[in-house]
Amino acid sequence: IAKNLRVEEVARTKFLKLETITWTDGKRERLWNSAARTTRSAGNDVDAVAILSRLKSEINPPSTLVVVQYRPPVGGKTVELPAGLIDPGETAEEAAVRELREETGYVGVAKASSPVTCLSPGLTSEAIKTIIVDVDLNDPRNANPKQELDEGENIEVRRIPLADLLPELDKLAADGFVIFNGLYTLALGMSMRHE
Repeated sequence: IAKNLRVEEVARTKFLKLETITWTDGKRERLWNSAARTTRSAGNDVDAVAILSRLKSEINPPSTLVVVQYRPPVGGKTVELPAGLIDPGETAEEAAVRELREETGYVGVAKASSPVTCLSPGLTSEAIKTIIVDVDLNDPRNANPKQELDEGENIEVRRIPLADLLPELDKLAADGFVIFNGLYTLALGMSMRHE
């Protein structure tokens, strides 16, 4: 039976640590290098949230928000769901509402949460929850959304009708943007409903 035997911390920064994991495949011991976040709060089973916003109004078709930002590890601009780390003492749902407001300026209500999910299990132990947040565009607080970005953040917000999500992401990819896999998988899944 495959299982981890021990974990050795190799290096650490403010947000990440590099670990060497000794594990067995049931026949022999093996080594695996992995990155882990250093920011997970005690008692929390996830590090971060991704926010799938559902923007609703009486006159516009349902839409969602994506964010565009430069990401040094990929050396370019990415298109992602709004996301962020969970602060100490905060639930995943509270973090999602806060991060949506900070990154996009929109105010919403958390409606549903995914189970704990992983992003790149061959590289990192990072665990996240995707939180669905409903945004009422008829709410006066959403008439002129203003971002509350942290120092060093430079985030562009784009509103995309859900029916156009896949073609819009394809256009952005053709223009050289790197698309977050979870967002692209969502768009593919939505397009498959009609096949």
